[in-house]
Amino acid sequence: MKVILKNLLMILLVILLVSWIFPNEAFAAASASISTSSTSIYVGETATISINVSNTETWEVTLTSSGGTLSNTKNGDAYGMEKTTTAMTSNFSANEPGTYTVSFSGTVAGSDLTTVIPVSGSVSINVKEKTTDTQIPNENKENTSNENKPNKNNVPTETKKPETPQVTKSSNNYLSSITVGTGTLSPEFYRETFDYTVEFDYTVNLYDLKEIEISATTEDDRATVEGAGTIQLQEGENNITLTVKAENGSARTYNIKVVKPMAVDQSSLRLKTLVLNGINTNGEYQTINLEFNPDTFEYNITVPNNITSISVNPTTENEDIIIESNGGENLNEGENKIIIILTSPSDDTIKTTYTINIERQAALITAEENGLNNKQLGIVIIAGVVGLILLIVIIIAIVKHRKKKKGFGFDDDEEDNEIHFINNEEGEDVKDYDEIESPYPDKIVTSEMPNEEKSKESSEDYKKVDEENLNNIDKKENNDDLKFKTTYDEENIESENHTKSKWDDFVDGYQDEEENKKSKNKKHGRRFL
Repeated sequence: MKVILKNLLMILLVILLVSWIFPNEAFAAASASISTSSTSIYVGETATISINVSNTETWEVTLTSSGGTLSNTKNGDAYGMEKTTTAMTSNFSANEPGTYTVSFSGTVAGSDLTTVIPVSGSVSINVKEKTTDTQIPNENKENTSNENKPNKNNVPTETKKPETPQVTKSSNNYLSSITVGTGTLSPEFYRETFDYTVEFDYTVNLYDLKEIEISATTEDDRATVEGAGTIQLQEGENNITLTVKAENGSARTYNIKVVKPMAVDQSSLRLKTLVLNGINTNGEYQTINLEFNPDTFEYNITVPNNITSISVNPTTENEDIIIESNGGENLNEGENKIIIILTSPSDDTIKTTYTINIERQAALITAEENGLNNKQLGIVIIAGVVGLILLIVIIIAIVKHRKKKKGFGFDDDEEDNEIHFINNEEGEDVKDYDEIESPYPDKIVTSEMPNEEKSKESSEDYKKVDEENLNNIDKKENNDDLKFKTTYDEENIESENHTKSKWDDFVDGYQDEEENKKSKNKKHGRRFL
């Protein structure tokens, strides 16, 4: 047991000692660097570019060059601690002589993976033209070897001097950069891209922009650039040409386009389209018909009361024209106005105004405004319909009732019905009920008895006749010559034959006296039932 504990202590001491002796190697920061196999090559030859990383767990690097070609441009590594290793290699070559810059950028991370370190670097490679005489080095070598050999014939020998290599002028006519003083070059500069446009943001007033500064740098210091500097701008499209001439006279051009908008005068300050949308009380949109003409500056429209506001959507041919619109919100009943003002972007004193006069119709009084909700309104409508139907039924019943009563010769006027005859015994129609006199005279005078007795007897006879006529009405339904009804309370009628003869005498006397007696005895009449 003691031996085991002793061994454990020894192991711990060794670990602590190692960590104390090599602390920097255990926690060294990650890094990356770039190198090349050759800084000077001839046209057509290649140089190997290497990117090395140290103390890295992971990395991601990208390789670029100012010209020429690269066989590999990007590399990344999965997790795995690397103390020192080559992250990537790439072969560089160029078809034109000149000085080229190969650069790399990216990030690396150490073993803790918590700190990401940005890395970058570059190397320069000089690409030269090939010489025309490639045998000079060999001849020099032979001459050098012959100098040590003895001249057996002791004949003087002529020493041949090496020829001077012919120097070829550079043909590199590429730019390494283009810079503009105002705006941004689009697309981003690349030596093989020859057409560009200068773009401007909203902070630049192009109408006031008079000139622009353009700078250019060549890849070869022996090349020259023409066309750069301060360029005066005209309205419309400005095409700027940069001409790059190499040392040997070969030329290459880069084109830059700058557009300066035309000034907007009063005649050009017009709307292209104008769309109006009404917004009703439910928040729904309703299109408002408007016969728009760019040269018509005032309009009159009428909208219903449920339109509470109007949205205005104007457009212009020139997007730089400034559009201001006011009005159209919270429309009042009656007159309202919408004003649209166009301002020239080149001169803020030049303006064009469009006016829209809006007539919002007055509101109708609704049931809700009178304190009725939808349910109450429905009840009122139903009650009104039912009441109307009942009224029609009552009117029809009254009309039918009146026609039925008229069929029986009965009128609603109580006074006119106290005495009511349809026909007299001769068959003559009675036209005016008001002119009919009571058939019962106060007294009937006969020659057989005194006046007082005749009157008394006549009265009794009348009562008997009335009673008899009432009994015969139901038996003689088809007899329309005479209809009447009277009632009396006295009893004791004397002789039926005597009463009938008296009644005949009365009818004869009544017809003679009809014109003289009008409404004297109406109060003695009775209604028919």
